[in-house]
Amino acid sequence: MNIQEIEKRINETKELTSSEIHLLWKKSLEDSNQAKDQLKFYYMKSLLRIKPLYAHIEDHVFYTTLEQSVTKALERGLKFRVEDYKAYMNLASQTYFKYFLQPKTESLHVPSLLYQAFLRLEGIFAKVPLLQQQNEQKQIELLSKGFEYPIFSTRLLYYSYLKWKQNQLRQVDIDLTVSLLPAPQRVEWEIFYEKSLEEVEKTILTELK
Repeated sequence: MNIQEIEKRINETKELTSSEIHLLWKKSLEDSNQAKDQLKFYYMKSLLRIKPLYAHIEDHVFYTTLEQSVTKALERGLKFRVEDYKAYMNLASQTYFKYFLQPKTESLHVPSLLYQAFLRLEGIFAKVPLLQQQNEQKQIELLSKGFEYPIFSTRLLYYSYLKWKQNQLRQVDIDLTVSLLPAPQRVEWEIFYEKSLEEVEKTILTELK
């Protein structure tokens, strides 16, 4: 799709009510390509408000990056089954937009709390070999119950952890994960860090019986 076609689709995209967005999100989760396409252009139109901030960028670069950013945010949002999709799509689309425009660098900044969270997951996988024998969704479910951590946050942390293990973690993954996880002072974080791995192990093994 060329720039003129993208602009035309965006201009033709109508505003959606909360119930219409909810229905399209639900259909997208059921893998409706038509619903995904509608949501993509709706969120592209929404993100178009940042265009004045990028007046120095050529139109073809701006619109190509706009489509790429919203598409990526939508893919991840559906993969993680985001519940607060309105806030998520706004934040994720802008985060990806900035990332795709920035020069790529090899250096990564992993905040200490996120690094500690990865080590907690590393510890429980080492402690409970049975956990690695489960499929991804089951692992996420068990980790969520074991650490008493919200399922969405667990899913987000889990996939970032896998990328970290495989040396595929990018700064945009880190920034998005940190932005979407509960704030450090929230009780979810306190339980996640303070609950002993023995207690987590016990909960997981009980669930596996």
